[in-house]
Amino acid sequence: MAMPPPPPPPLYPATAGGKPERKTVERNRRNQMNALYYRLDTLVRAGGAAPSPAPAAATRPDRLGEAAAYISRTAERVERLKDRKRELTAARAASTTELGTGSGSSSGAATVMVEVQHLGSGLHGILVTGAPPSDGSMFHRAVRAVEEAGGEVQNAHFSVVGARAVYTIHTLVGEQQGSIERVVQRLKETVRGR
Repeated sequence: MAMPPPPPPPLYPATAGGKPERKTVERNRRNQMNALYYRLDTLVRAGGAAPSPAPAAATRPDRLGEAAAYISRTAERVERLKDRKRELTAARAASTTELGTGSGSSSGAATVMVEVQHLGSGLHGILVTGAPPSDGSMFHRAVRAVEEAGGEVQNAHFSVVGARAVYTIHTLVGEQQGSIERVVQRLKETVRGR
């Protein structure tokens, strides 16, 4: 009958009682803490914390203070970004419901989003509908509204993406006072079905 292999040697030199020596446990604890301090210091410096003038001369409490300050600044920044995201999401939801078509329009409860960018004397309008039209009537109404308000349509096209229709209208607007605002207002009124 074969003998089993001998057990592996202990990780720590043992005293007579089978426990590791106190100084060995303490040395391992210090090594682990040093490794953790080094990792924290590396992460804080890589994260953009202001480097201290002499990093080698900085004491451990100084480095821990820097890490705590960096963590606080980062937490505040995350909160500000979350607030900003909530504001933008709420504003987008409000503008979407505000620009949605009413029950009196031919497209029912479909939502229409209007985005207008001012380009000097021109406009770049993008309209996104909740459902693609069967006859393109909203596209023609939008182009006609821009022209009736005094805009000169340079380019207009639409495309269907999934269950949405995207209309893009490039327009030149005259130099008169309030021309751009009049064109934008007329476009939004037409899209809302007024």
